[in-house]
Amino acid sequence: MPPEIEARYLTIDWQSEGVARAIEVAPVSLEIEPRTDGEFVVESVIFNDFQPWLGIRVGPGFEDVMPVFVTALGQETPMLQVADPRGGGFWWLRNDGWDHAGKRHLSELQRSAGVYNIRIDDLTLRVENRLSTFGRADIQAYIDDFRGDLLWMIMNDSAGATATGKGAGAGTEFADALKELHTASHRVLASPAVNIREGQAQQPLAKLRPNTVTFREYARNPTARQLTGRVFNESADTAENRYLRHVLAVSLKVADAYVSAASLQSSFLDRLASQESERARRDREMEMRPVEPEVFDQQTEEIKRKLDALADFKSRSGHEADLVGRFPIRLGKRYFDHFAFYYTPQDAMASNVASPVDYRVVVLPKDLFELILGAHHFCKNFTLTGSVDSRVRDTSKGQQFREITFTSVQEVLPQTDVLEKRAGKRRGLEKNNWLVRLSRNELRELNREAGIGERRAEKSLEKKRVISLSVEEIGRWARKLTETDAGFDCLGISRSSNFPLGMRFVSNPDYATCVAAFNKVRELFNRGGLDLSKLEEISSIGILHTSDIYEKWCLLKIFMLLMHDFRFEPERGWEEKLVATSLERASNVRFEFSRDDLEMKVTLNCQAEMSTGRRPDFILEVIYTGKEQSRRFDRESGRRGGIVMDAKFRSNWKRDGLNRMLDELVLAKGYDKAVESGRVFILQPCEFTARPAASPLEWGAHCDYGRTQSHRQGWIQTGVSSSGARSTQHLKRLLAMVFQSSFPEPQEEHDDYGNKTWTSRSFCLGCGERHVAIEAKSTQSGATRWLLDCKRCGVWSVRTHCYDCAAPLFKNGTIWTYHNTVADQVTNVICPSCGSYFDREFS
Repeated sequence: MPPEIEARYLTIDWQSEGVARAIEVAPVSLEIEPRTDGEFVVESVIFNDFQPWLGIRVGPGFEDVMPVFVTALGQETPMLQVADPRGGGFWWLRNDGWDHAGKRHLSELQRSAGVYNIRIDDLTLRVENRLSTFGRADIQAYIDDFRGDLLWMIMNDSAGATATGKGAGAGTEFADALKELHTASHRVLASPAVNIREGQAQQPLAKLRPNTVTFREYARNPTARQLTGRVFNESADTAENRYLRHVLAVSLKVADAYVSAASLQSSFLDRLASQESERARRDREMEMRPVEPEVFDQQTEEIKRKLDALADFKSRSGHEADLVGRFPIRLGKRYFDHFAFYYTPQDAMASNVASPVDYRVVVLPKDLFELILGAHHFCKNFTLTGSVDSRVRDTSKGQQFREITFTSVQEVLPQTDVLEKRAGKRRGLEKNNWLVRLSRNELRELNREAGIGERRAEKSLEKKRVISLSVEEIGRWARKLTETDAGFDCLGISRSSNFPLGMRFVSNPDYATCVAAFNKVRELFNRGGLDLSKLEEISSIGILHTSDIYEKWCLLKIFMLLMHDFRFEPERGWEEKLVATSLERASNVRFEFSRDDLEMKVTLNCQAEMSTGRRPDFILEVIYTGKEQSRRFDRESGRRGGIVMDAKFRSNWKRDGLNRMLDELVLAKGYDKAVESGRVFILQPCEFTARPAASPLEWGAHCDYGRTQSHRQGWIQTGVSSSGARSTQHLKRLLAMVFQSSFPEPQEEHDDYGNKTWTSRSFCLGCGERHVAIEAKSTQSGATRWLLDCKRCGVWSVRTHCYDCAAPLFKNGTIWTYHNTVADQVTNVICPSCGSYFDREFS
């Protein structure tokens, strides 16, 4: 960003033409990015029911320069300079005239989307103005959700207790403190401390307290029935009572924040219980599963694309002396050497008579090998025409094998009827209205998921009940405190935050109890690392900079998932750092989380500056801290996985817009260089962005987990627009993908008695419990697969391997599986590395 230019959203109350009565400035400036052509670019948004101004402020060296607005036709118009009456300085605005009726200035930037240029001396700032269907209510929903979750994380509750175990628990301590404060303050109200001052007033003779004025009046009028005498005025507006009203006001503000945050949590848990119960009911009743025609056709098209690529393949680099011919072969498993398969001639009987060997190996050009590997699961018979080098080799065990190496390939002929079978299956699905009957295995998985959902719904309702009780109790005492405060107001007592210097708060037990109760309230709030002075800032977060609000909302959701769902312990002082980061646009902020039981650490960097000067929104890395783990996994650092996440707040995307944005992040900005895995994902709030659907699972219409790129690049939907628990379900699945890619394989251990057990440095995706119940089995190919079960919440995962490329695969049920799956059999995952999957029709 150029240091001489600053761009912010403004709301302006106009006093007269060119003069602002008040300007509200967004707390965070818009990001101005440099372009390779020497220009700078800033992105602004037009919302559907409010139009903030885009204000430009220039720094030293440009005081005497007047910025000009350049229209699409190249016409230059001077911008309007407006003084900021409260913040000082000046803002430059696009001005399209004064509306005398509405008493306000007009601006094309508030109503027209497009690309505009602002020239500031020899600098050009390009403004990309976008339309948004979001309005005040949508943005306010993010603010309310963000504020509620932030306060809840810090003030704590039984439903989402932080990993530090701090906070007011279920609100019992807070309710007790409010009760104590009310009881003591009510006694003070019944008999408040007063100041007595002597004065003068007319009095009847019977109550007269004479002074010099009394005698003078009597001398003038001896028959008067009332004379001026001494009176004593009592006033409850003392320093102690003024401070006590301040104590009540602050306590009520904290109570209001707690009730607001707890009510949001209660609503969330209610929606979660409803959703889980409905899902459980649907899973138990399901006998037929719908198949998405688009997904089925897309997977058929993928098969056709791979076959066409094989048919079009040609490689001419052989020598004339090499043997040229046609070789009809059937490929078996991958050979351990690079780019090779076991094979048998299709006419195996004649070949064995001619050249008896123990087995055969074919070595292919790298490009052809990768193409065949992608099609190997549905096509094993090929006729290859080309030049080969054939020889018989001996193994160390005395076996002989024939190795043929293709030095050039003129033609590849895949021999498969898979497309005909797919066409027949499609006709069958059409006949059955695109419904398939569930297999016994699928029914068993659905019944288990239904049980998990019912258990989760039951726990959610119990947590909601506990929170509701605390809200009711705190609300009751808050109402009583409000009545007490109103009583002090009737006595003419004002508020003051100055603590009095007298001895009354020590000597008077009622006043002392009020201070002690207030100290408890303050301690409960400060215990979470949040000063009471920050409460006002959190409560007054505005809606001006929506992209920044969404980014901070995403940060908070990542925090909550790491701490609550995956049980990571945050670093000391995280609360204060999180609040500071949430209220400001700080860069290079680093948070650390740990799980000592797994010797695992997670670092989360916000706005971390790369060597190129770019700043991705979030960089998350998984690091194993144990010496053995560090040595095995990543030489010195112990790094096992990572991801770059960039938040993009848009109300809609053009077709293929998300793919283009990914290309910009990876190819232009180089975000993939920030982590060793090269994994880059976009977080955005729009639903139904995957067209056609990326998967037959429920997330397929809203997310793309990089199904064809080994999960390296993609996007997910996360936002308040989804109902309740679903707002972060896709984000949780994304983090689960990062963690599972970092988990090492389970290790076999033996005790002194020869008993065999399995241990794993992994945790449950449902509740974060470390995996203890581990069962190992062998696959058809002889590899080991593991069932990782959670006895606490019932969520399970199966860790296995692709039978073609040996890439690790995870089956997490229909909710948490992020691999793509077969359209008509959603429990059958597709390898993200080579695209292989098992289908009986392929065999």
